Amino acid sequence: MISRRRLLATIPAATAIAQLGGAHAQQYPEGRITIVVGFGAGGITDITSRMLAGKLEKLLNSSVIIENRGGAGGTLAINAVGRMPADGNTIVSFLSDGPFTATYQGKPINLADWAIIGGYMSQERVLFAAKTAPFKTVQEMMTYARTNHVTMSDGTFWSGRVMEAFAKKNSLQIAIVEQRSGHAASMEVLGGHVTMAETGTGTPAWSAAKSGELRILATLTPGGLATFGMPEVPTLDKLGADFVPRIFYGYGVRAATPHDRVKQLRAAFKQAIEDQEVQTQMKKIDLTPAWIDPKTYEDTLHKVADDAEKIREYLKK
Repeated sequence: MISRRRLLATIPAATAIAQLGGAHAQQYPEGRITIVVGFGAGGITDITSRMLAGKLEKLLNSSVIIENRGGAGGTLAINAVGRMPADGNTIVSFLSDGPFTATYQGKPINLADWAIIGGYMSQERVLFAAKTAPFKTVQEMMTYARTNHVTMSDGTFWSGRVMEAFAKKNSLQIAIVEQRSGHAASMEVLGGHVTMAETGTGTPAWSAAKSGELRILATLTPGGLATFGMPEVPTLDKLGADFVPRIFYGYGVRAATPHDRVKQLRAAFKQAIEDQEVQTQMKKIDLTPAWIDPKTYEDTLHKVADDAEKIREYLKK
């Protein structure tokens, strides 16, 4: 039995340990936070992450830096962060294109290894054509591409596979040139290196099309462009496509990250994306920011993997 004197002696030590633990929990984040972006500098993931970083620095009282590790639909970044400490100090961009790419390539991401912070935006994906292209509409492009080669740069791996499937179904000669971001795909078509490009709203190609430097042929995503005052632009599904991309933007950390830190990050990101200044910045370049709760976003990512398997089987035939 512990004597009363010995028990009393242990109380200060126990109290000190408890206070140390509480102080440790309050210290998060310890040092800077890094957001690893799985796409190239200047792309929409990079731009929006930098917009959010400025607000997150104030909310988390810590510096937030962006590190670009572009490639393979964002999976290079996801895999890299998966090998880093699960301390909440390293966050990775988790677009729907990532699970699609990984599953398509036969190396699916185990979402159980990740704590999804949440999603913050969906994006319409647009098919653009150079002004010098020998076609002005998507119907004219389809007629032309049945007997002529057409080059197209893609801003996401998923969209590239969707265009391959569309070309296969309609006997179109479209060669896909892979890019690491929508910005890179935009530069390819604006520089005259390809005839078409697939990127999203908010990219340089989108801005160029609005000013008349490029033509908008269609959207790959089913939402269309009515929100942007272009209800006449056809969608790929209405043109008979069997597959369409669904591009969403979000973030994640390793599942082993302490729950209180994940909770804190979710609250901070939600507040940041709903901040009026951030909303104004994103909407100014025709983006559609909206918080997607972690459960809903994770469910979406699970469905993406199913789409990848279906389109892979179709393209293998």
